[in-house]
Amino acid sequence: MPNTAETTENLARKLERVRILNDLKECRTLEEYQELTKKYETMCNEDKN
Repeated sequence: MPNTAETTENLARKLERVRILNDLKECRTLEEYQELTKKYETMCNEDKN
């Protein structure tokens, strides 16, 4: 049985995936997709630091 921390982490990952999917669905042009890619690349790079 998962503990509270594991449950919270699992729910956070699921929520983040849904948010990313919704952002992708809103892209209508290649430029919008490229801007979104840059946004997530920046976020990932900041998470590494």
